[in-house]
Formats: sequence, C-alpha cells, structure tokens
Amino acid sequence: MSQRLRVGFVGGVHRTGRDLATFGEELGLDVEVHDGSVRGNAKARLAALVHRTDFLFIITGTNSHGAVHVAKREAAKTGANVRILKFCGSGTARALLAQVAETTASGRRRLNVP
Repeated sequence: MSQRLRVGFVGGVHRTGRDLATFGEELGLDVEVHDGSVRGNAKARLAALVHRTDFLFIITGTNSHGAVHVAKREAAKTGANVRILKFCGSGTARALLAQVAETTASGRRRLNVP
C-alpha cells in the first residue's frame, strides 16, 4: 500500500486551511498549512511541517523573510519539491492540489508550476 503524499503551504492560505485539508483528503493528499510566523516555537513547528512534506508551497507575499528562509533551508535538507509563489488564494491553492494529485497519479514527482 502506498503512503499518502503530504503537501504543505507556508503563509497565505491559513484562513482556508481547513477547506484545503478537506479538498486534499478528497484527492488522496494530506495537507498542512502554516501561517509563516517564526516567533517562539512557531519556527520549530514550521521546520517540522517542512520535514513532513513531499510538496511545499511557500507564499512570499505574506511571509516574513525569516519564514521563507527557514522553509527553504529545511526543504533543502529533506529534498521536498518546493515552489515559491508571490501570492496564493484559495482557488490557486485548490488548483495546485489538483495538479499535485494528477502529477503523482501519473508517477511523476515534479510539478510543472511556473
């Protein structure tokens, strides 16, 4: 039995995180959202999320430089497939999740996201 893929969003979509998790579940994906905060133990929670993900979307328009740096650094350690986006609304996030599901169904591990 194959393991479900984990997709993480850092910043930008934390208000719709529950909806994205439900949509991801329908597609056979586990979705986690982090608000991009790096204060207190949020930095450790961000690093842990990145270490659990196969696909990571970092939204720079709503993140601090620190959060982007932490997410990119931790993703480089794990080999997660990373895409950096300036903005990402719920519609874009849903489209990205659908693309991840389609990509993995075809056996590929890389997305074709500009």
